[in-house]
Amino acid sequence: MVMNIQNGANKRDANRENILKIAQDIFSKYGYKKTTLDDIANAVRKGKSSLYYYFDSKEDLFQAVIMKEVDVLRRELEKVVLRNTDPVEKLREYILTKLTTYRGLANFYHALENDVTAIEFIDNIKDKYDQEEIRMIKRILIEGVRKNEFEIYDFTLAAIGITTAIKGLEMPMSAGNYGAVNLEKGVDNILKILCYGIMKR
Repeated sequence: MVMNIQNGANKRDANRENILKIAQDIFSKYGYKKTTLDDIANAVRKGKSSLYYYFDSKEDLFQAVIMKEVDVLRRELEKVVLRNTDPVEKLREYILTKLTTYRGLANFYHALENDVTAIEFIDNIKDKYDQEEIRMIKRILIEGVRKNEFEIYDFTLAAIGITTAIKGLEMPMSAGNYGAVNLEKGVDNILKILCYGIMKR
């Protein structure tokens, strides 16, 4: 009996993950506004009513897709923060990982920049995500000061500044004129400015 319940739960989870994966692809191609639940149901090869078993609405399904992508990004960045590496190298890896992962997260990118900014949950995700980023950057900066590599007097302000700078790079380095630029070279140039400024020495 317990095994049957467990098998049923596993099957539901697998079905939900499959719907999320397919919805992710369709939202990436057509965007939130143009995608319909019928499009997703057809791609999943199930009736639309089957989608309602797992998700209340198109918005609910889109939220689940965005949250999945946010979790991917968060996990990748947490891995970098926890690595036992030099703080300057860690900051470099953080920026590189952020921009590389961001390039692959089409829904998150479009949701933050384009046609669904009116949806309240996107604003909530932005706020929460910004705070998490500041916290992670702050950890790297504190570690750098402890190891006598950085000189910082206000960790929060420095973390906000670096986070804002990275955010400003996301759009051009992911899709704009610099979308084809070698990320490693670009990050190295930005890191030089972040760490050493633009003053001639």
